[in-house]
Amino acid sequence: MRFYGLVAASLALGVFSIGISMPVQAEDEDGPRQGHEGTPEAREAYFASRRTNPYDTNFNAAAARLNAYKQMAAAQGRLTESMPASLLHLETWKSVGPAPIIGGQTPGDFTTPSPVSGRVSTLAIDPIDNAVYLGGAQGGVWRTLNNGTSWVPLTSNLASLAVGAIAIAPGAHPLNQATIYLGTGEGNYSADSYAGVGIYKSTDSGRTWAGPYGSALFTNRSVNGIAVDRTNTDRVLAVSGSGTFGVSGITNPTLPARGIFLSVDGGLTWTKQTTQAGNDPGSQIIQDPVTATTWWASGLAISGTTGGLQKSIDNGVTWAQVAGTGGLPPLDAGATWGRSWIAGGAAAADVNSTLYVGNAQTAGNPTPSGGKVFKSVDSGVTWTEVVAAKEYCKGQCFYDLPIAVEPGNPSVVYTGGAGNSGGTAGAETVPSLFMRSDNGGTSFASHVRSLNGATALHADMHAIAVWPGQPNRIWVGNDGGVWRSDDKGANWVNANTNQTLTQFSGCDLHPSNPNGAYGGTQDNGTEGFVGSVGWPHLDFGDGGYALIDQGNPNNLVHTYYNQQNNLLGVGFTTAGFTTTQGGYFGSFADPDPQVGNGIGIGDRVLFYAPIHLDRGHSDTLYYGSNKLYRAPAFFSQAVDNQGNGAAGIFTALGTGGGQDLTGGNGALSAIETVANVLPGQDAQTIFTGSSNGHVFRSIDNGATFTEVDALPAVIAQFVSDITVNPRNTNIVFQARAGFSAAAPYHNVRRSLDGGSTWADSSIGLPNVPVNALVFDPVFPNQIWAGTDVGMYLSQDNGDTWIPYNEGMPNVQVVDLKANRNTHTILACTHGRGAFTLDLDAIFFDGFEGN
Repeated sequence: MRFYGLVAASLALGVFSIGISMPVQAEDEDGPRQGHEGTPEAREAYFASRRTNPYDTNFNAAAARLNAYKQMAAAQGRLTESMPASLLHLETWKSVGPAPIIGGQTPGDFTTPSPVSGRVSTLAIDPIDNAVYLGGAQGGVWRTLNNGTSWVPLTSNLASLAVGAIAIAPGAHPLNQATIYLGTGEGNYSADSYAGVGIYKSTDSGRTWAGPYGSALFTNRSVNGIAVDRTNTDRVLAVSGSGTFGVSGITNPTLPARGIFLSVDGGLTWTKQTTQAGNDPGSQIIQDPVTATTWWASGLAISGTTGGLQKSIDNGVTWAQVAGTGGLPPLDAGATWGRSWIAGGAAAADVNSTLYVGNAQTAGNPTPSGGKVFKSVDSGVTWTEVVAAKEYCKGQCFYDLPIAVEPGNPSVVYTGGAGNSGGTAGAETVPSLFMRSDNGGTSFASHVRSLNGATALHADMHAIAVWPGQPNRIWVGNDGGVWRSDDKGANWVNANTNQTLTQFSGCDLHPSNPNGAYGGTQDNGTEGFVGSVGWPHLDFGDGGYALIDQGNPNNLVHTYYNQQNNLLGVGFTTAGFTTTQGGYFGSFADPDPQVGNGIGIGDRVLFYAPIHLDRGHSDTLYYGSNKLYRAPAFFSQAVDNQGNGAAGIFTALGTGGGQDLTGGNGALSAIETVANVLPGQDAQTIFTGSSNGHVFRSIDNGATFTEVDALPAVIAQFVSDITVNPRNTNIVFQARAGFSAAAPYHNVRRSLDGGSTWADSSIGLPNVPVNALVFDPVFPNQIWAGTDVGMYLSQDNGDTWIPYNEGMPNVQVVDLKANRNTHTILACTHGRGAFTLDLDAIFFDGFEGN
């Protein structure tokens, strides 16, 4: 008996449950930047706008998310207790990948494309267990015991899946009893770098976890580095950084203070050791390779006294700033240093440690572009610039700038960043996105492509790890996943196998095939689902919203990134999944109206601009900037006009009727239509929502628009979705991706009169962004909500909500689609790939929803 039979019975009993077990048990174990890919800065501003609190700039967003998780877990527990034992087996969400994305974005895209998975923020290696641990941006911790052939998730139901640091206690341990510290909160300073809830600890190699510890100090922050004292494993140090969804987001609260922290009881309690009041963000922390009582911490310089490079000579108790001494550049309000990274090593007989620190300095660089490395061979007394490494992290040093030193041989140093990826294997341009020096930085060679031609690395390097005792074996993590090399990077083995780390932005379902879907992903392009967990890579760039023409599934359309005065428009095909990268048509704005598609090149637009196919006339495409545009018969018009750049196929709607946001600060963020009662005609009723909280409606085919939802502060959040009940078009819901000051939260609002009036519909939902809504494809009064902490279900038309996360990790759901023909719901997440719920069509007593 599966889900909907049980729902029918439970409705009669007045109860419902998902039967979820609480954490913390682990599961059983068995390209480079191309064309249409935006900058992390632009992407982070988009994600930040979806998580604001418009009336409280000091709002602790991560604490609210933690509270939401706790509220969800408590609700699940209460529902389970009230459910009869005979009804506890319900339909569960099924992970459908991508695991991995096949033929993903790497420099060998057109010759030897490599599988990719998603952003890996950190790596740790345990040579005793023969284990490698990776931390996903919002994918949790995964482990492999077979050199990357397969991976097992270890933390799917912890309170945060955003990983900033993994540290394994040094020294011997019994098999499968490694002590591991997990710092939550991704520290890569993009707006989808989620804040964390503290530090977890495992004493059985990640099978179970305790914590989070230090929540009062680390919640709403990212734990970017953890180091365990090699002489006393109860002594652990950590650094925290900014973590509230990115550097261009809302103002972070002043508490908890960032800085350097010490635990002397194995991570159970923590104290802040640095004195700056909240403005001392850390990036990495290491124990000196020679002198165990000396520690080094690199940070993010945001003033003349914080960040930089700090040193402790009393085992981490007190710290002193060393930037500006011994040849290091001074701090100057962050313009020189930015984010920095510290790494070091020493040979067995060395009496001094060799240290390398990389930062975002631009002065004196050729372009100039960010990235300098400084080296010390006398334990940090004096420093000289490693000239050959100039610009190694280019303009993305805030996002990716790792350095690693070979243990026991400090002449071998690796750098990763956003450098070049052009050239051929063995002759690539330096600086590149991954380099190695064998002479202490005198010269570097790029190692992006394998000499054997088998594979190549994805762009945006975040982690580099050398296997202890076997220096030829190195592992790297980047925006595309994880790779390993057994010859110091000369050749690479792709280790993106079964891990699901993909960060979706939008997705859609095939109209008749439950094994068909289409989705856009962060930094990994646009992919297709064909029934296997391995999704074929179809188009390059940053993948945004992705739609399938429900009347002709060979028609596919998606956005890349979008940017004012640069890129406004879509990529599309009329040949379905047979069209792959390089074969898509484009329809874009242009200053020349004879070439442009009719969208204003100067329009204000979101990084992921909303698109929509008309509910009744499915080849009519809508596009939202600060105006709403419509292109009737888009697929045939755009193809026919390709010789003229698909010129003028979009027309702005309602520019004089209240919908035009030209004079405001927002941009359109959601579009919905009501199917016209006349077949083959465009919608008469159109809804739009904006990033600054406006909701508009047109009832005259887009000629005029009226604002239909008032805009007090309590509902000024980003309008993330609008959906109309296909069975009763008087019922309309909107989702808000933001936080509220107090209940009612207004993260879901409902209209029962076709959108004329609206009221809060959030009872049972936590104070957390709601990103997507979809009406149940089987039961008329049920609606689903995708939130920052997973899935919620309303069985009473939005009067109340209950959690439904069975089978799904604690991850942000960004898009939802439902199909009445296949009884399928698709949920796409930003960090753990896609999930489907397969809903049975036959129910108790012959009942069938319709």
